[in-house]
Amino acid sequence: MQKICITGSIGSGKTTVANIFKAIGIPVFNADEKAKSLYTEKTVKTLLLKFFGETILDSNNSINKKKIASIVFNNPVALKKINSIIHPLVIENFHKWSKQQSSNSYVIFESAIIFESDLDKEFDKIISVSAPEDLRIKRVMKRDSVNSDKVLQRIKNQWSNEAKVKLSDFVIINDERQLIIPQILEIHKEINPEIN
Repeated sequence: MQKICITGSIGSGKTTVANIFKAIGIPVFNADEKAKSLYTEKTVKTLLLKFFGETILDSNNSINKKKIASIVFNNPVALKKINSIIHPLVIENFHKWSKQQSSNSYVIFESAIIFESDLDKEFDKIISVSAPEDLRIKRVMKRDSVNSDKVLQRIKNQWSNEAKVKLSDFVIINDERQLIIPQILEIHKEINPEIN
């Protein structure tokens, strides 16, 4: 069974692409959702408190993800620390989950920061979803109800669209001009040569 990663810069539409793969029967593991769920685990909470202190707790004594996000967006050292705690656990969960999908010819791991986290070596193939920056900014502003400065700040913490595309095996152009379903089906056939 092949392990395929779907990645792309913020606002590129990688979740839309992943959902289409899911609709054609391919199991999809959402790394961001898994990462968020790990904040409730005791060992993760202990490690985060050790590094950041109790200021990251909310009134219920739980990890406040918004507080952590505001710290890491302007602090590369803090971001690296969080990634070193969370990403190995996400990958470990993905491998366990993959074993349960063994009847499939491939599975998909959806993550925005695969190259930034040096996790690309974990996968057989990488699909990049690409879109022009101005379109990505508009999408994120609409989706998250934030201004363009906030979006640009997030973009700054990720590799460029071009860098991701260069290192990927497949590229899906999601510029609202080209249809994405034919692109997805073409890649599906290439990964699954036995499909007519």
